[in-house]
Amino acid sequence: MHIKSIYLSFKNLKGYYFIPVIVVLVFLPILAIGITYMVGDVEGSRILVFREIEKFIPLLSIWWIVFIFKEYVEGDGNELLYCVGGSSKVKLTQVLLAFFWYVAHIGVLFLGYSIFWDNIFLEFLKIVIQCFFFTSSFYMLIYTLKSTTISFMLLLVYKLFALFTNSEIANYISVFEKGEHINLSIITTKYLIVLMAAFFFLILGVRKNKRFYY
Repeated sequence: MHIKSIYLSFKNLKGYYFIPVIVVLVFLPILAIGITYMVGDVEGSRILVFREIEKFIPLLSIWWIVFIFKEYVEGDGNELLYCVGGSSKVKLTQVLLAFFWYVAHIGVLFLGYSIFWDNIFLEFLKIVIQCFFFTSSFYMLIYTLKSTTISFMLLLVYKLFALFTNSEIANYISVFEKGEHINLSIITTKYLIVLMAAFFFLILGVRKNKRFYY
């Protein structure tokens, strides 16, 4: 039932559905080729390529959810979407299905990257954790603020602040690495904390979701 529901939601997005697909599977590979051509060395372009990835992939993880949940949160008569049985009130499954479908697209991108760069699994893991953080945060925010637009704008501001501000505060709250080489130590320290924060926001989102039309 949930799979059919998310399929219909994707179908209703029409052209908007393809934006993340085009960015992940078309734009980013072309960008990687362009960067490699400018640098003149495949290995030397690695840091620049993964720095650019962080500018697009994490925030785009919520793209589909923004449009799908606009109806759930802001649509006229949206209370009807929450009154068909207790389980239908919590939209966590729809969020997770959209998230994992997006991760599948990222997986395809990284399979392509693995042809040119070795040992990129940790880069993939880092990106997935970043995406999960954005997805969980957005899920929590939309049921707290009751607005998909404001929630998206807050995460956009956070991304811009964390990526492009070199202040101590920005570095402290940032989930990004800004293209720095990733290693297991960073995953088991910084990104373990990011993952725990993401789960906290997800649980908080479920609680807010339950109270939305209780």
